[in-house]
Amino acid sequence: MEPKLLIKPAKLKPGDIVGVISPSLPIFSKKDFTKGVKALESFGLQVKVGTRALEVHGNYQAGPREDRLKDLHEMFLDDEVKAIFCAGGGYSSLQLLPDIDWEIIQKNPKIFVGFSDNTALLVPIFEKTGLVTFHGPTVEGWDITTRTKSDKFEIKNFKQIFMKGETGNLKGYTEWKTLKPGKAEGTLVGGNLDTLLSLVGTPYEPKWDGKILFWEDVDVTTEDIENYLWRLRIAKILKKIDGMIVGKITDLKPIDEETSGWAKLEKTPTIEEVIINATKGFDFPILYGVDFGHIFPSITLPIGAQALIDCPAVGKIGKIALTEKYLAD
Repeated sequence: MEPKLLIKPAKLKPGDIVGVISPSLPIFSKKDFTKGVKALESFGLQVKVGTRALEVHGNYQAGPREDRLKDLHEMFLDDEVKAIFCAGGGYSSLQLLPDIDWEIIQKNPKIFVGFSDNTALLVPIFEKTGLVTFHGPTVEGWDITTRTKSDKFEIKNFKQIFMKGETGNLKGYTEWKTLKPGKAEGTLVGGNLDTLLSLVGTPYEPKWDGKILFWEDVDVTTEDIENYLWRLRIAKILKKIDGMIVGKITDLKPIDEETSGWAKLEKTPTIEEVIINATKGFDFPILYGVDFGHIFPSITLPIGAQALIDCPAVGKIGKIALTEKYLAD
């Protein structure tokens, strides 16, 4: 089926019911899951856990593929549910794609939220249906109860994105650095880079023209990131995008750990150097160190929304602005 015009899901308000599903990993810690449920409830939301969300299958999946798919469909079909949050990440969301009923999603649009492995759902849902999806918090382990400075930042961002649907400049918790200068306006698309690459060459790959690509990764080496970026280059994706936003590279592993027993030949390049080298010859702006990824606090980015990135001189602080409404009133 061909996607229609952009579909904007409705804003959340206190009293709304939100669903939780586990499309990939099982829930490992009931304690951490409860913290995430309480976080959602702190916004005045009621939480409905998917029928099969607590299943375990093969020790790394939340139930067989068919059960995880049923939970996805049932949550979209449930008129009471106004938003769907993924419980966690993993490496199995991709399995659902061949049998997702895209018409169910298109006819029952609602906020859909996740990150990491959920990239394999966020991007195809937008691509196939036109529904704006959200690269944002998963439930297990999301704890904003301590009311620290970072908690308050996340709370404010959650309200701005999901309950107000505010446009304009996104607030940062840290400063975001310009790697390549320039300005670009386009459609946001992205997520976990490793997972995003698994969509390339499939029917679920996004159309890259006019896009601002945002990405993050976790538990990788500099070599891994360089490989991923060159795959983007070889696939001619870098020729099509208008801008790049780089999130947090979390738990970056030293090359030494991957090559134990090898002689250390010379200094490993920085991630910044690898990005500059892999994007050589392209003049789109690149903003680095933005607050999203496998780290808290994180901002939520709406996939399918129009955004402007403003990157002044190299090393200077850059900005991201959402330039059009991405939620319906």
